[in-house]
Amino acid sequence: MTEIVWGNFTQEELDRNYDQSSLVPNVGELMEQNAADSARIREELEVIEDVSYGPTVLERLDIFPVSQKGAPVAIYHHGGAWTRSDKAQCSYAAPGLVAAGVNVLVLDFALAPNVSLDEIVRQNRAAIAWTWHNADKYGWDRNRIHSIGHSSGGHICGMMQVTDWEGVYGLPADIIKSAAPCSGMYELEPVRFSHRNTYLDLTEQSAARNSSIRQLPDYGPPLTMAWGTGELDEFQRQSREFAAAWEAAGHKVDTFILEGLNHFEVGREMFNPDKPVLRNILKNIGV
Repeated sequence: MTEIVWGNFTQEELDRNYDQSSLVPNVGELMEQNAADSARIREELEVIEDVSYGPTVLERLDIFPVSQKGAPVAIYHHGGAWTRSDKAQCSYAAPGLVAAGVNVLVLDFALAPNVSLDEIVRQNRAAIAWTWHNADKYGWDRNRIHSIGHSSGGHICGMMQVTDWEGVYGLPADIIKSAAPCSGMYELEPVRFSHRNTYLDLTEQSAARNSSIRQLPDYGPPLTMAWGTGELDEFQRQSREFAAAWEAAGHKVDTFILEGLNHFEVGREMFNPDKPVLRNILKNIGV
């Protein structure tokens, strides 16, 4: 008899549901395209590169500024299974937002297995705190900070929404005014049982700490959530259940189910100014 390791999944089935290449085998080519597009975008847009937001070498970010002082600022948490990608591959997040008058920060942070998931989340939280503290220096509005993430960056974005900003950081509880966690993971117990735990090394306790669906806050900003019908079943389920839980907690969420799009196509579609996901993000930002 085949052993069930989590839910109704065998080990092979669970591993496949947390392996994007099982549905999209040309992941490497797509990442190369992202890098090429991002290099071109950095030539076309004004950018301040490699700004440090913390004490370690990878706590750095690129700023795509707008000319208007007091404009909002959006922070992008990149994906890559917590093990790969960097800000240089993700400048594609900037053009549509900048064109609408939003400053954009694209983050670097340390990756697994070199650091724990707790540390990855800590670094992203530090970037948001840095953004608040440095608003006057860079000319954005500290009261209009927004958070966006895709894939493992969607997980990170989710964790930003359940952070105790007031108690731990001495910042306003509502520091994040809207967010867009897309195609992410919000309950890490199945991840702990999947092949991903060979590099995440999650325990039952650390999986719980990093599961945003288990710690929904009293304050919750409006969310834009998107996922594709061409994504892995588990990623679709994770998004559906987090959106439902967010709404059940009394918070606002707009969901966009993108017909036929796979995981990586969603990552680019969410920044397409001609499509509804980015328009909803901009509506929540207030531009």
